Formats: sequence, C-alpha cells, structure tokens
Amino acid sequence: MAKKTEDKVIALEPIKVKYAEIFIEGDGDLVLNKMNARNERMLNDRDNKKVREIPNKWEDLATAIHWKEDIGIENTFEELDEEKFGQLLRENKPCLSAFGLKKSFGQAVVRNAIDTYSTKFDNAVNIIADRGLVPITFTEWSCDERLMSPKKGSPVKVYLNHFGGWRASFKIAYTENVYNLNSIVNIINLAGFGLGIGSGRTSGYGRYHVVDVK
Repeated sequence: MAKKTEDKVIALEPIKVKYAEIFIEGDGDLVLNKMNARNERMLNDRDNKKVREIPNKWEDLATAIHWKEDIGIENTFEELDEEKFGQLLRENKPCLSAFGLKKSFGQAVVRNAIDTYSTKFDNAVNIIADRGLVPITFTEWSCDERLMSPKKGSPVKVYLNHFGGWRASFKIAYTENVYNLNSIVNIINLAGFGLGIGSGRTSGYGRYHVVDVK
C-alpha cells in the first residue's frame, strides 16, 4: 500500500516595505557629461570611414545630458543652436542617474567601513525613479571647454555642462531588516560628502548633503 503524501503549506511572510523622499542640495557645481550623440555616431560609423563631421557645440552639450523629457536628438540629430539649448534648460530638466546615485551609496557603505560589502544595503534600498532618472533644479549654468587626450589620436575639445545652486529629490523604498531610515540618510550624506555624483567627482564636483527627509 502506497504511503499517503502530506501537503506542505508554505506561509509567505509579507515584506514590510517603507517609503521616504530624500531632498539633497549641492555643495558646489554639478558636472553632467555622458557620451554625446556625435561621439556615439563616430563609434557606430568608424568602420564605414565616413568623413569626420564638424562638431556642433550645442548638440554636444545637449546630448551629453539625461533629460526628464526625451528631446529626441539622439535619434533625429537635428542641429541645435544657443537659443534652442537655452530653451531646453528653461523648459526641460537635466537629470542624475538613479543607478549612479545608488551605486555611490553602496560605495560609501564600504569606504566608510560600515560593512565589508554593499550587498546588504543594495538588497535593502531601492530608488524609485521614472526612466531611472532624477531631475535637478539649478540657478546657474555654465560651459567648461577643455582639451582632452583620447587613448588614440590628437587632443580633442570637449564641452562640459556645469550646474550651480542645484537641488534634487528622489524617493526610496526600503526595508529595516538591516538599515533603518536614519542609517540610510547618514550613508547618503557620507556619499555626498566623500564621493559626489555626476562627472568630475575626482576633482571635487557633485558634492551634496541631505537637507530634508519626508
């Protein structure tokens, strides 16, 4: 006679997720400079040996920024001028990368000897951001022109976006099994003080501190 198998009942414990909004304020200029559309075109077309195009400063500046509202230039490559770029700054919003923010928080955990690895923090905290972007507000914009030396070839002129008087806010979802909200905010402050966000962090750009939590 076959033995009767017993059904096992697995109790699912709900994850207790909490939410908060973190408000940060810059302690200096923020530099935003992802790969622009022209450089992407050059990389994609390097095997076709097309004629090197003449740089458009305003397209380089605009496409080196993540924007809250998609500007479509990456796909259409329409020419930009100073007036159109100014309109973008007034009517759209430059953004930070939520991925970059969270990565810096994990680095702060390790570098400040809070934990040996950032795994526990990564599992306990998520940034909630539309399209993975965190919009900023700012009071000043300026362009920094520099000559940079690539690994191959002659030096090239690059244009960097500098934002002064900048602020941002982002929402987090977290569990308190490892870090409570106070600890998370302290880690974010450590990341803002020692690591910063955006380009030029090794030169001291992109530093910030928490000004409010809701």
